[in-house]
Amino acid sequence: MKKFNVAVLPVVAAFLIVIPLHAQNDLDNVRLFQSYFFDTPISTVGYGEGGLAYSSYDKLNILGIGVQGGYPINEKIEVQSELRYLNWSPDKGDGKSGISDLGIYGRYHVFSQNATNISAGAMITLPIGSKDVGASSLDFGIYGAVRHVLNEQTVLVGTLGLMFFEITKTEYDPGTFQLEEKTSHENSLNLGLGTIYQLNEQLNLIGELYFMSEGDYMMLSGGVDYVLSKGRVRGSLGLGLDDGAPDFRLMGGYSMSLSK
Repeated sequence: MKKFNVAVLPVVAAFLIVIPLHAQNDLDNVRLFQSYFFDTPISTVGYGEGGLAYSSYDKLNILGIGVQGGYPINEKIEVQSELRYLNWSPDKGDGKSGISDLGIYGRYHVFSQNATNISAGAMITLPIGSKDVGASSLDFGIYGAVRHVLNEQTVLVGTLGLMFFEITKTEYDPGTFQLEEKTSHENSLNLGLGTIYQLNEQLNLIGELYFMSEGDYMMLSGGVDYVLSKGRVRGSLGLGLDDGAPDFRLMGGYSMSLSK
């Protein structure tokens, strides 16, 4: 079992902030990995990304293959969504697979001043997924996000959200003398911090730390975003720092923008 050690905080701070300096700046098109939907920029065109994520826990491995993306309604509002196919492979017993819930997100650009941009948004999951892979729940929440341009090459990012996750428990009903499933929502404070650094015109480096109070989740990740002629190749490695996070997570995908 993992337990978070405060001794890693100086290392995390160095990883997220102390980065070399040289190159140009066009970082609004560089999207985060862990906080992909909880960010600030409003895109000028629609975009989509297909890829996979592999997560390894103590006694379970999860492979997800899916798509995600967004579309601007106007210069201040953007809507986004995601859908995945999940495969659970436990160390013991049979594996299970099925689709995730459909995630719907909205983002509104609130404020811009000099090098700082602030947006706010909301999310909801439509419970169309399979219970076999932990889906079929109605989750919702709100968040705020900020990006601050530190210099031509480096952007600092942050997000703070309050999420409500649907929890189903089996309880004994003394009135009917039967076991019944009862649902409720548990709140979670979500916090994300990170840095985007442009190494050169094609290669961007992304460091993130993401925390959720519900489920004791904390993960540190490092990723790359490489610009091609018609899209972007993206990949990241995440390391779990608390019990609720996987030991490690590999993510990879290809992102494209839609021309106007």
